Amino acid sequence: MICVCPSRRAIAGTILVLLATGATLLIFHRVVLPLFGFIIPALVPSLYDLAVYGAYPSRSYVTFNGESPDVNVVAWDESCDHGYVLVSPFGDAVPNMGPMILDSRGDLVWTASGNGVVMNLKVQQYQGENYLTFWAGHKVGGIGMGSYHMLNSSYDLVHVVKAASSEHAPRTGDLHDFVITDRGTALLTVYNITQFDISAMGRPKDGWIVDSLFQEVDIATGELLFEWRASDHFDPAESLYINPFGGYKAANPYDFFHINSIQKDAAGNYLISSRHYHSLTYLDPLGEILWTLGGDYNDFHDLSDGKATSFKWQHDARWVDEEQGILSLFDNGSAGPIMNDADHSLGLIIQIDPEARTARLLHSYTSSGKALSASQGSLQILPDDKVLVGWGSSAAYSEFTTDGKLLCETHITPSILFWWERVKTYRAIKTFDWVGRPESPPSAKWLGGKIYVSWNGATEVGAWQLVARKNGAPNSEWQTVDIKDKSGFEDSFTLTGIEEFQHYRVAALDHNGGFLMHSAIVEVGAEAHSSRWVLALFMVCVVVGLLIGTLMFARRTAQQSYRPNWLDLKTLMRNRYHRYKKVSSMEMT
Repeated sequence: MICVCPSRRAIAGTILVLLATGATLLIFHRVVLPLFGFIIPALVPSLYDLAVYGAYPSRSYVTFNGESPDVNVVAWDESCDHGYVLVSPFGDAVPNMGPMILDSRGDLVWTASGNGVVMNLKVQQYQGENYLTFWAGHKVGGIGMGSYHMLNSSYDLVHVVKAASSEHAPRTGDLHDFVITDRGTALLTVYNITQFDISAMGRPKDGWIVDSLFQEVDIATGELLFEWRASDHFDPAESLYINPFGGYKAANPYDFFHINSIQKDAAGNYLISSRHYHSLTYLDPLGEILWTLGGDYNDFHDLSDGKATSFKWQHDARWVDEEQGILSLFDNGSAGPIMNDADHSLGLIIQIDPEARTARLLHSYTSSGKALSASQGSLQILPDDKVLVGWGSSAAYSEFTTDGKLLCETHITPSILFWWERVKTYRAIKTFDWVGRPESPPSAKWLGGKIYVSWNGATEVGAWQLVARKNGAPNSEWQTVDIKDKSGFEDSFTLTGIEEFQHYRVAALDHNGGFLMHSAIVEVGAEAHSSRWVLALFMVCVVVGLLIGTLMFARRTAQQSYRPNWLDLKTLMRNRYHRYKKVSSMEMT
């Protein structure tokens, strides 16, 4: 039998062709397509979602040492133009992870770094005051080990809430949920790796599980008021989560329940969501199960042909109206490639009748590109009869009318990369009543003939006022040079008359023109003048150089005007030959 194998030269040629093709495609993607976007701005949104500008396009600033996402608004309606959106982008494409407030169009309002991984940013009330709350800590897979931070309107850390713990029962706060109740208590999730008998699954009797707990603690004292654990009520063998290697070692425990949201209602009962049982469970104040919606132990007859109870891998279950039995959730429909039960994720609003044990779907919401999010996600009922859906591992959020019409959608990462999860945001929450009043002043800086200004976290700024003081008069009064409306996170003033002024500062004005705070003094006179002299000297050198070069070229052309046509190669060579013969004969003579 004769074996026909490709030669080394053929293999090398194929490799070279593949490399050349890859390089060509890369150049086209990173050079040619951005050029098209520069020439035709209408193409930018489409090019953004093709990752032409990278996995996490971002904006940098002159006055602020940080970055924010350069978002892609793929759908817009003016009714969305109010409120602030709270997100916490993280992932291997995000250089500076942290909590982040964006305005309705995606421009930065506030961010902070240095907290490690941050998730679950919200605005919540405690003792009549609004707080920014978020989880911060160390994340391993789907488990968080950290604490919950509460920031006041000046962005000062006022409270750090931790899971109730003891020497014999160590606990750390998990990332999935932190809910402040109107009783001044906090509900928080806890993931506890512990040994458990999972022999019914064909695994060790002394195997390892991730037990899902939730606690209710007093914020002021840290006292544990209530604790519930899934392993007391659910059998890991009945979990719908697939992990054939889980449970044998402590390093790879079996996460059978995966609690990801908690809510306490007016009756003192708890509504919890279990991702790995595909169900919502309603518990009485002692933790006993009253009913289950969805999953294998569903207690409700579905009046919507299965659409109200067939959700899977869900997140963020909340009561919308307890009296009418209306609740909301984010239906992921997927937990990864081998646990994929839908072609796209949904936001759902469901109405149940606990007495009649019936459930029906009221509304569902789908993103513009039918995003499928294998993890995370949120749904929020807004006070203006709209709905905000955060698409979790598909880093985007959408705003809808209640009946499902898409109004606005914003992408924080290109949609073509949603599946790769290089940028994620656990939830997207919109707030209408957050007021940020930083104690630090606005930041102002001179660069390139402009004064730039920003004020990280300030929400009451309506305009900026540029004031200046004359040169050589340090005690003179400040004069208003310019006033402009605030248009983004960072604004700028183009300097004029810098020969007259040396010291500048920028005052922040509220929406009624009232003074809030001014920046530190920016001294630009010497630097500005020196820069102008350097620029002027450079321009003089350029002009002189051009003149000298032109004169030398003209002189050289005049001296060589007798020479033959340089384009006639035959004539040139013939003349050179005769000239050589003539010189040679003269030397011989």
